[in-house]
Amino acid sequence: MGFLAKITPKLNLRMIPYILVIPIVLFQALSLAGCVSTSPSIPGLYIVSLQTAKNTSTPVQVRLGYFGICGGAGNESTFKCQSSSGQSADTVAANLFSLPSAPANGTKSNTTTSSTDEVKNLVATALDLQSQIFISILAGAAVLFFLGLIFLALLKRDIVNPNPDKPRHSAIIKKGTFGLLYLSTALAFTAALATSETAGALQYSSTASSNSTILIKPGISLQVLQWMAFGFSLLFTLAVPWLVRPGWGGEKMGMGY
Repeated sequence: MGFLAKITPKLNLRMIPYILVIPIVLFQALSLAGCVSTSPSIPGLYIVSLQTAKNTSTPVQVRLGYFGICGGAGNESTFKCQSSSGQSADTVAANLFSLPSAPANGTKSNTTTSSTDEVKNLVATALDLQSQIFISILAGAAVLFFLGLIFLALLKRDIVNPNPDKPRHSAIIKKGTFGLLYLSTALAFTAALATSETAGALQYSSTASSNSTILIKPGISLQVLQWMAFGFSLLFTLAVPWLVRPGWGGEKMGMGY
């Protein structure tokens, strides 16, 4: 009992930074998966939403994620979502909305043409914003974080079982670990800040101009997830020097970690 009481506090402290990996991965994954599918809560995770400024009686809305797009009107449960990769605006608009077809005699009514053009304009604008403005910096942060975890595992192995024949091996891995995690955290911060500022600027420009035909609103839920992902990433990165400190990795207690 005395031995367990002695090592338990150290084990608990050692596990706290590793627990941070769970929310980091979860928040990054949810942020990147926004609008890709109609799974619960996914349609509500969007960077910005777009709707026409003139036809407010039928508020058709398009929601934009990093890799997906949603469209619908009214209740969120009626929204359709899909991946936007390699899709044209006409194809996406046809998939997301039940666009009215032309009359059998081949003529086009003004109402049908107007509503269809509005929907296609919303989708085309959303795809332009996705490809040119909202570049997925967060995806790069996620990849670097994953690589950083791999390097951290290799570094922990070298600390537990050092190789005297390769004295510089641990130093190289250590630099790689810190470099990857620091860069990942920096990119996570950049992604969160850029998304918040750009979405806010688009909202202001769409409401301030009397000639604007599209209203743009930021998605708050996705912004919160990105800032939380950055916060946990920062805490984990700051804890890494403590994790690789001799005596805290379990190597002196015969744990083989």
